[in-house]
Amino acid sequence: MLPDPIRKLVAALGLGVLAALIVLGLDATRSLDIAELKSYDWRMRLSADASLASRDIVLVEITDATIRDGSPIFGHWPWPRVAFSLTLDFLQRAPAKVVALDLLFTEPDTVAQYDLGDQKMSGSESDGALADSVKSSGNVVLLADAVNEGLVGGTDITSHAKWRDPGYRLGPRIEERPVILPPLQPLTDAAAGLGENFLAIDGDGPARRMQPFVRKGEHFLPSLGIAAALQAGGFKPEDVSLDGDTIRVRDRRIPLVPLQVKEARDPSKTHDQLPMLIDYRAPALPDGSSPYRRYELRHILKSEQQLEDGEKPLVDPSVFKNKIVFVGLNASGLGDVFVTPFGSTARMPGIQLHASMADSLLSNHFIRPASDTSRVLAVSIVALSVGVLTAFLPFTTAASGTCRSCSGPATRWCSTTRG
Repeated sequence: MLPDPIRKLVAALGLGVLAALIVLGLDATRSLDIAELKSYDWRMRLSADASLASRDIVLVEITDATIRDGSPIFGHWPWPRVAFSLTLDFLQRAPAKVVALDLLFTEPDTVAQYDLGDQKMSGSESDGALADSVKSSGNVVLLADAVNEGLVGGTDITSHAKWRDPGYRLGPRIEERPVILPPLQPLTDAAAGLGENFLAIDGDGPARRMQPFVRKGEHFLPSLGIAAALQAGGFKPEDVSLDGDTIRVRDRRIPLVPLQVKEARDPSKTHDQLPMLIDYRAPALPDGSSPYRRYELRHILKSEQQLEDGEKPLVDPSVFKNKIVFVGLNASGLGDVFVTPFGSTARMPGIQLHASMADSLLSNHFIRPASDTSRVLAVSIVALSVGVLTAFLPFTTAASGTCRSCSGPATRWCSTTRG
């Protein structure tokens, strides 16, 4: 007969090993994925720190108030593109370092005539004004649509504008899209670069990850946020390479999280995507707070008009000097607002997702997946600790200690790390 302490130790080790095998077995079959995602969201909320957000990133939002106040001049949404020409002209006064327009301009404006106060302008002339401003600014990244599956109303859209190969060479593991639809040809030709908008939403709703690059054949395109960061940081295509599950950008390493997904056109087939986890600094809250400094487009347009009239502007253009500016929607009903790990009550505009991606690359701050070794060790240590607590302590004390132990490291992802 073994002494009582030895029997308890053997029982503790047995319980611990059994618990570890059960947890690792469930993890191998992906049975814990939803629990892990919810745990990830909880840890994201705990670790959020708006003070870490880059002061060099600024948002210009098209809000409900912007659309309301601009309707007497520009009419119903969508507005003529000359409005964004005026926006770029204002930002060029600073000048901003990079301007990323999170708006699609893939179709020509066919309106015969706009009455813009004392000025009349056709849709084609409005398109031309925006192309001129994009070209003269020299720092504008435009949005290319990578969400579309290739057919609109039975019409093949691959015959639209062509985009030049940016020169990235990342290999066939990068997600391929059936179509990457750039802006109108004059806009595409005038832009400093293009960025895509492909975002895979997790099955339970939140946007936790985004593709840093997608491809069409042998042509690779960064997401809008990554494109803006590459432009702002002076990174060249030759600085970017794929190394296993990591994208190298000079001295930076973007960790990727392989994710098996179903084929859009044939759900019976699957393939691996290589997204990165979005390192949100803080939520966009109902009270309007944001980790990034933000302005409304209506105030920018008013300030540009005031400057043209020789008046003091409502917004001084100097606040945008050397900033990375994301311009996009934050209006109800226009579809570019997402649920994030911060919950459904803190929905986030698309420009903040792109800004978060840019912030990660420029600050070299990413969410890194836990290695297989660290996962096994963490689960084993916690399981053995639970076994020891169960064997040696009274029930109430053991249960309390077990709860503390189980609130430790995640199964698949660890906390935010640099590099």
